[in-house]
Amino acid sequence: MYKVIVERPRGGGMASTRTRPARDLEDEPLHEGMKYRHGSRKWLNENLKPLQRYLERQLGRRWDFVYSELCERVDRRNTVQQHIHQHLEDFVAMQVHRIDGELCAMRRYGGFKALAESWHELYVCPDSGCLMRNEAAIRARIERRRAHARAVQHRQQGLEPEVRKLGPSAQLRRIDGIWYAIELAPVPASWQRQPRHAAHGTVRTFAHDAVIGQSASDCASRRERLYGDAGVYAQRKRQLARSELLEHGLRNNDLPDAYDAPAPRRWRRMGKYRGPIRPGRRHKEH
Repeated sequence: MYKVIVERPRGGGMASTRTRPARDLEDEPLHEGMKYRHGSRKWLNENLKPLQRYLERQLGRRWDFVYSELCERVDRRNTVQQHIHQHLEDFVAMQVHRIDGELCAMRRYGGFKALAESWHELYVCPDSGCLMRNEAAIRARIERRRAHARAVQHRQQGLEPEVRKLGPSAQLRRIDGIWYAIELAPVPASWQRQPRHAAHGTVRTFAHDAVIGQSASDCASRRERLYGDAGVYAQRKRQLARSELLEHGLRNNDLPDAYDAPAPRRWRRMGKYRGPIRPGRRHKEH
């Protein structure tokens, strides 16, 4: 196995223009970049896919037998082969403990964290000692990717969750699980001169935002973030009737909005993520 994994040549090692420093310090350049002296470093270029495929084929077996086979085929006394054992922690969470009824994995630099939040796709079950697949972490990773895809799709289409724009001055907005019809209007001046009892009487008018619950002159930044324009405010707010909810396909609840529905699932290769492995009497080691 180690011949397949380390068969790639090392990367880096660009030819340097200078093989040795100058004898006289006066001949040294006045300015030089970081790559001038440190750009010829090499790095390892292993092909770890064979090791990953081997570990995935051992699901359901006891980790003691799997690890003994690796030690039998990969000698740890060899520096190149010992490097393969160091990559086992990149695929398998070997130090897993049950804390307060929850599986937790040991961090690389100490401490524990939930197994569902770990990057490992495989782990050693503390109860049976078998190699298992970390289904919770895989599902969480898939949900994060779907949420990112939904956010990108909504941003490209100009959609906003919990908002339905009916026009430049009308929209539907869900507030605390209730859908309201919002009427937008331009923010008026702080005061207007209007005829009253006297010829030169004045009447002060203040715009009150019905959604934010504050004066429109005090929440310009919030209005710009909500409505996309700081020059408008919510003049009226009215709860939608049942017929209007049915017309727009809405519901008064705290569930995710229709815009937050899962994105279309992409076709994936068969066998990429199989069902959970339950140890039984299928292997001779059991």
